[in-house]
Amino acid sequence: MDSILIALASGLGLGAVATWLSLKVWPKLGWLDFPERYGLTRERLPYPGGIVFWILSVVGVWMIEPLRPLIIPILILGFVSYKDDRKALPAWLRLMVHFWIALFLVFQGVQIYYVSNPFADTNFALAETIPFLAVLLTVGWIVAIQNAMNWFDGLPGLNVGISGVGFLTLALLGVVRPELWFDPNHFNLTLINFYLAALCAGAFWWYWKGKIILGDTGSQLLGWLLAVMAIFSGAKIATTLLVLSLPLLDFGWVIFRRVWLEKKSPFKGDLFHLHHLLAARAKDSRVTLYLVGGSLLLGLAAVFLPSEAKLPSFAAIALAVTIVNWRLWSRRKAN
Repeated sequence: MDSILIALASGLGLGAVATWLSLKVWPKLGWLDFPERYGLTRERLPYPGGIVFWILSVVGVWMIEPLRPLIIPILILGFVSYKDDRKALPAWLRLMVHFWIALFLVFQGVQIYYVSNPFADTNFALAETIPFLAVLLTVGWIVAIQNAMNWFDGLPGLNVGISGVGFLTLALLGVVRPELWFDPNHFNLTLINFYLAALCAGAFWWYWKGKIILGDTGSQLLGWLLAVMAIFSGAKIATTLLVLSLPLLDFGWVIFRRVWLEKKSPFKGDLFHLHHLLAARAKDSRVTLYLVGGSLLLGLAAVFLPSEAKLPSFAAIALAVTIVNWRLWSRRKAN
């Protein structure tokens, strides 16, 4: 318990202090955003704030020896995302890097080996029976989650808040599992998830108040870490699907809408994401709290619901979110 408290206190303190310092230092380094690109006339803000998460996640991962192979992909992803923040890179180049980083992890032995059977208390040995499918699922899982979290970074504090909830869910899942108390690897994973959740909590205030912008450097990294920590924590696919259902469902809906309904590239950005549509009806800060709060409730459900109830719950949420997205988008287009 002392180790968990230390992880929480360290993450909370480092996240708060480092973000506060970035507000002071980033402007002096010229690390500011480009509001004119979006037709805005406000002052430039510190950007990308994700550099803080980039550095502090490396520090946390380095402290846990079994996780040190993650440092190389974290550094590569952070560097490419930083370059994209400063000068937009082609979407195909970024996506190619995302796939190669995911494949690198597979070659390091990080993949989804087992898939739980939601209708029975058993696991399907995917990597042993269909190894190609295990690789494909792992790569698709990582790339989809990190990009879904990136696309959901459209309101102040939204990505940081939901990422924090995701890490907290994985950490709490570790606490309620009995093997925590005799499996050192499981215990270490629980510690790093508490640390990452606390980092997000420590930084959340400044993001929510719109004092700093996360950028791809942070949103891509936090999404990537969520996907990878879910794999390390025992391929908690159903749990992660449930707690991240809002960004993941929005990700799927946006691709469907752009490709099938609007006949355009899925990579052509717009302001018709779920959070944008909701923000047209309420203040940005309030919508962020609604969505983060909703994710927190989903996270608690993911921790305490039995396995067989998680996928039906996700299906019900998928139906509700799709209906809301459709109705809000249709009304916005009509106006």
